[in-house]
Amino acid sequence: MKYTMIAMTAAAIASAAGADTLDFSDLNHGDVVSDQYAGLGVNISTVNFDDPANPNLGVIFDTSLSGTADGDLEDPFSLGNTDLNTDLGNILIISEDGSPNDEGSRPAGTITFTFDMLVESFGFHVVDLESETIEESSLDFYRDGSLVETVDFEEFLAGGDYDNGVIFGNNSINLINEFTVDGGYDELVINVGGSMGFDNITYTIPAPGALALIGLGAAVGIRRRR
Repeated sequence: MKYTMIAMTAAAIASAAGADTLDFSDLNHGDVVSDQYAGLGVNISTVNFDDPANPNLGVIFDTSLSGTADGDLEDPFSLGNTDLNTDLGNILIISEDGSPNDEGSRPAGTITFTFDMLVESFGFHVVDLESETIEESSLDFYRDGSLVETVDFEEFLAGGDYDNGVIFGNNSINLINEFTVDGGYDELVINVGGSMGFDNITYTIPAPGALALIGLGAAVGIRRRR
């Protein structure tokens, strides 16, 4: 009964939490992404491993265009775990040269989201992750400068700990449903394994007291997903 009450109370508080999504729809093809979302308490920075001497740029790519520098990012998509005709529009890539052309080196680099507040969950679309075996990618979650969780993209495959039934491949589109990071985080580093893009960055700002209750539930036996 005690555990049930904790779970019910945590669920009630979570329902009051606020979910936000960055879909980059307010930007244009070729725009450099940095502090445009500072007003929402989010800053974005990128590192290109292939050419660190030059400006490391996160750039917007419009998937609805045709005849671009990278047709693998254009819709309609060829395979994935969601509707192949999904109109994503703008996605975020690590630029190869400052233009809307994504870095194809393996690994390509990192995209870091730094939050002014503690957030508790994460979800997203990933486009054109060709193969987890050759484009090893992962998510590193930090809280107060300390690494608290790492999730490898292979865990999103069928049977993985965060099973989303993803189908990686050329010109693919996959939806990673929002999942909770125990205790919350204030910085996320996407380790980008190769040529790919990201959209619909979804995260939830917990209501006051929610994380404390979630932690209490874990302390009394709620199994943590890894």
